Amino acid sequence: MIRHLVLLLCLWPLCVSAQDQTPPIVTVEASPETVSVGQPVIVRVTVLVPTWLLSPPVFPSFEVPNVIARLPARASGPTSQRVNSETWSGVTRAYRMYPMVAGDFSLPAQEIEVSYADPDGSQPVTKTVALPPVRFTSEVPAGAEGLDPLIVAENLTMEQSFEGPEDKLSQGDAVVRTITAKITGSSPLFIPPLMPAVESDAVQVYPKDGRVTESESRGKLSGTRTDSATYVAQYGGQLVLPEVNQQWFNVDTGKVEIATAKGRTYQVDAPARPREPLLSRQQWIALIGVVLLACVVLFVIRRYVWGSLVAWRQRRRQRFLESERYAARLVGQAMGSRDLSSTRNALAVWSMQLAPTGGVEDQELEASLLALGASRYSQTGVAKPDWRRLGEAFAAARKTRKKAQEASFADSVLPPMNPF
Repeated sequence: MIRHLVLLLCLWPLCVSAQDQTPPIVTVEASPETVSVGQPVIVRVTVLVPTWLLSPPVFPSFEVPNVIARLPARASGPTSQRVNSETWSGVTRAYRMYPMVAGDFSLPAQEIEVSYADPDGSQPVTKTVALPPVRFTSEVPAGAEGLDPLIVAENLTMEQSFEGPEDKLSQGDAVVRTITAKITGSSPLFIPPLMPAVESDAVQVYPKDGRVTESESRGKLSGTRTDSATYVAQYGGQLVLPEVNQQWFNVDTGKVEIATAKGRTYQVDAPARPREPLLSRQQWIALIGVVLLACVVLFVIRRYVWGSLVAWRQRRRQRFLESERYAARLVGQAMGSRDLSSTRNALAVWSMQLAPTGGVEDQELEASLLALGASRYSQTGVAKPDWRRLGEAFAAARKTRKKAQEASFADSVLPPMNPF
């Protein structure tokens, strides 16, 4: 008997230590695991301890990209479960996650701190437990693939109001258009801006920032979005406020429906819009500056550059007119016009640029020129003018005279003073 008591006393600290090391039970579940875009996924976090909680657990805040996390009223509550034939107590909290786009989502890894009473009732115990991973999927319901933006809800209605004249505006009159969209079964954050853009010279538009309100009732999310704009008449013309149509998918009927706010047209009775100046003041200043700069540049060029440029051009032209190339061109033009007198004069000028060599080519040139004269002034008229012969003779004589001139120039060059 004493042996059993001693053994029991030895094992008792181990039993107490093992009981102290019993961790809290933390579970996380998502239901349903697959939902339509904009519909809620209930993520339930449950914390159980073998005794009782000394303080509420520090639950995490789930922040996931493209997911709206909401904690509805009365989301937390007490709970108890049987664990190994024992009743464990704890608390549960239900989050509502609204995916805004289609895809797979995973909640980030986080920890939760739990403080509970030691099973022997002596001291409090505080432990940190890692949350199990949770995943869920959102998808586009069949029939809603073409919606942009994608709005999936139980109901969506649109209301509007106008403040001001009904159909005619005078200068200075104002019209206020307000459009309110009400949604049930989803967040109003899915509703895009409702006020359409209006481009009219007749009015000045003063839009207001959209106002979004969200509410939750018995686990069902709903809310409104309100957009407003003020149109002030300035000039004569027409103001057309277009109709607003918003498509959405009804989860109850499984069909795409349209919420509509009808448009309205106003006639503006006011003076016509004045013509805007061709250029603004800053543009006129820039233009005048450019013109003045251009005048200064032209003055400098005219005074210091233009005279030298004109003189250089004249010298260059004069050298060309005195060159052999220009004289040969005159010969070619005279032969092309079949004018014997002009051809003789042009050949005489050309010969002053390239002196005759007395070779066979010069003799052939002279003979062909005499043959043309004989055919022109012959009494019998038997000979026929051969301008082709003259052209060939001129080309051969020119080539020979150029070679002779180049050789003469090479011989006239003085040798270097110090050849070594």
